Amino acid sequence: MADQATFFLRVIASDKKFYHDQAEALVVQTVDGQQEFLAHHSQAILAISPGELRIRTRDGEWIDVVAGYGSMVFANNRATVLVDTCETEEELDARRAEEALERAKERLRQQQSQREYHMTQAAMARALSRLKFKGKEMH
Repeated sequence: MADQATFFLRVIASDKKFYHDQAEALVVQTVDGQQEFLAHHSQAILAISPGELRIRTRDGEWIDVVAGYGSMVFANNRATVLVDTCETEEELDARRAEEALERAKERLRQQQSQREYHMTQAAMARALSRLKFKGKEMH
């Protein structure tokens, strides 16, 4: 039986199941800023914005990743996070992220449909969150 100070967490990206175990804490990036979840949090459904996603395992270790857009549900002491991308620092390629940011900036300078504009904004947000995550000091 799981410790009372933990909850069951699943983090699933479009290309992999990233985490599937008990956790002590989860920090996600939302439009309104970061939000932390601990065991027995009230029910919640949220949209996740590109940025850092932090998991404190039941051993007290922190796992830091950069995640893309997604959603999250917390109910009955269980959390499910679905994101389009989820990358550890080792998986990130800063040069590739810088190139993606430059491509997105160039597309913004060109005339675009509204759909293309929003897709370009999303690409910029992903690239910026990857670069920010790659440049920070790891805990």
